[in-house]
Amino acid sequence: MALDPFLYVAFAGGWGAGRLLRWRSPWIERATVGTVVVLLLLLGGSLARLPPPSLLLALPVSALFVGVLLAVTLVFVRLLGGAPAPAAPEGTAAPRRVPVEYLYGASVVVGYFALGRFDVDWSPGIEWALYALLALIAFDLHVGWGALKGAWVPIAAAAAAAPVVAILFVVVAGLSPAAGFATAMAFGWYTLAGPLVADHAGPAAGLIAFFTNFLRESLTLVAAPLIGRWLGGPGIAAAGGATSMDTTLYASIRHGGPDAAGPALATGLVLTVTAGLVLPLLLGLA
Repeated sequence: MALDPFLYVAFAGGWGAGRLLRWRSPWIERATVGTVVVLLLLLGGSLARLPPPSLLLALPVSALFVGVLLAVTLVFVRLLGGAPAPAAPEGTAAPRRVPVEYLYGASVVVGYFALGRFDVDWSPGIEWALYALLALIAFDLHVGWGALKGAWVPIAAAAAAAPVVAILFVVVAGLSPAAGFATAMAFGWYTLAGPLVADHAGPAAGLIAFFTNFLRESLTLVAAPLIGRWLGGPGIAAAGGATSMDTTLYASIRHGGPDAAGPALATGLVLTVTAGLVLPLLLGLA
């Protein structure tokens, strides 16, 4: 994700249209799920552009890094008071034939092997899919602004987990302190973490930073139904980190309970600003 002003234009446009038209339909939900699938397909296709040897070397380290990071983050959410999501009202949604987490996971894999066969830069498509996703989310969004007070739990959990996991990987994986802390404290902002770390610590460290934060975003989308059942909206927002205000916002709303939108938006905004300020400082001092 990135600080793109058009993200806010898309969100505001969808919000305004939803308030003006006041039209609701099950197709809004279906279109939103479809847009998430398209986004994950494109993300998978973009991942295939990385050189295979570099990808194979970075994959196990990054997968372990993000797995530990998400686990520690969710533990902090539980310790700080994260609660399970409220049960959905009966009759609001029909059971899905295919669990949505399987659908999302398959989308990344299919995107990698199908779209990755083409020598195409999928970044513009990712941007437009994200604009459409935010507009659809905002169209059907009902934010309880009183729920914003709950944003401190995911913000504090994500911020506390990052340095703990960074220290672990500096010691165990041999990353430099600057690279380890920058990777963990990007909070999912892979387009910032990858180039910055590569510039200061070399391409291998930059690839780990990129892939770790890319996986954080993707795994949050895939695991959101499970996280939502365990820790509700605070857990999904903390896992999504900086992406909670855009890419993973739908996951918080869909699986985190009726009051998850406000805390997710606030979490994403605060952690995005934090990453933008902290990463250049960390790497610059190093």
